[in-house]
Amino acid sequence: MRRPAGRLGLLGVVLLLGACGDAAAGDGDGASSALAGRTFRSTEDVGIPGGGPLNLQFTDDGRLVATAGCNSANGPVDLSDGRLGGAGDLGMTEMGCPPEVMESDGWLMDLLGAEPSWELSGDGTLVLTADELVVSLIDRDVLEPPAELTGRRWDVDGLTDGQTASSVPVGITAFLRIDGDALTGHTGCNELSGTVAVDGDTLTVTGLTVTDAACDAAAGYVQQTVLAALDGEVRYSITSNRLSLEAPSGFGLQAMTAAG
Repeated sequence: MRRPAGRLGLLGVVLLLGACGDAAAGDGDGASSALAGRTFRSTEDVGIPGGGPLNLQFTDDGRLVATAGCNSANGPVDLSDGRLGGAGDLGMTEMGCPPEVMESDGWLMDLLGAEPSWELSGDGTLVLTADELVVSLIDRDVLEPPAELTGRRWDVDGLTDGQTASSVPVGITAFLRIDGDALTGHTGCNELSGTVAVDGDTLTVTGLTVTDAACDAAAGYVQQTVLAALDGEVRYSITSNRLSLEAPSGFGLQAMTAAG
């Protein structure tokens, strides 16, 4: 990872949005918890080369992942004094992008290097201020509300076997559906059913059964991974219309449902 030197001076484009509701300034441990696990996105033109948008992801372990259209900056930040403390020291990936879009990296590092102040309002608006530059971002879950876990079919399109991530091979269909406490679906080779209990961001499957049709190598791998991803107290998350499951073993899956 590289640490590009920030350029002096920020683009003088000012975005002022009226952030209504209860404003929450960063202060102490409450500051970190207010942003942890949330992703914010700019929705208006703030002069980002290539058009942006600016995306800020605050992880549960105190890191910031930021991108303005090209490379991604990643590292720990200190939010306790109402600023993005240490943001100017984040490392950055080195992916190539079209020239105009690649200029967004410099814009991003200028913003982070200024360690802007931040303020979060009750409606999910995050406002960053660095000198004369004011950038407003909206919580992604407000922009794209997450789909409900239950009452819909989730088509599996990604697999993780604890070491590598892969797509479901073409021609193999695996899916899950939860209705109340009933789990049904298809492993890509056999039908499955069981009982599921959902508690917060965890689900636990019991009484899981599958039919016994023979599987070829590709379908067998998909079935093995799907079943392993449903073993134990499985953590899940939903972003917009995408579901991710991860079992304690490291096996996991990603699935998509129709939006709306």
